[in-house]
Amino acid sequence: MSDQAEPWASQVEAVFADIAQTRMVGVPVMNDALGVTMCGACERDGWRLGVLITPWFMNVLAFGPDDEAPARVGEKRHIALPSGAYEAIRGHEEALGFYWAISLFSPMFEFETMEVAIATADAAMAEIMTTPPAPAPEPKPALSRRALFRLNREYAA
Repeated sequence: MSDQAEPWASQVEAVFADIAQTRMVGVPVMNDALGVTMCGACERDGWRLGVLITPWFMNVLAFGPDDEAPARVGEKRHIALPSGAYEAIRGHEEALGFYWAISLFSPMFEFETMEVAIATADAAMAEIMTTPPAPAPEPKPALSRRALFRLNREYAA
């Protein structure tokens, strides 16, 4: 995580680092070359979000303004981000409360080093937070001479 990270992101990292060292020990989906870090942590429109890298998944985690409302773990919804709407699944950790997870990678075996995972997470976050350019307007078809003459007849009548 960068020196300018949001304070809440450190708490997310600590919780998932603890999970990695307790609940996930010995689970075959763990990539031992990786650790736990949050990339691109930011706040936008009342949401706190970033890409969480763990030895078993890489997800966008989003903590929304309505996350105190009752919800079921496993519930799905779409979250609108600058680049589009993404399907997210509801999660919960006692120390964090409710959050939404948008899956990017799982398991993480295609990442040989933490540096490659971080570069991927940074690129994903940059892409997710970029509004696509508006499509260019369709050019109007040029009128042919024949079409111009037809128009002229319509107005003459």
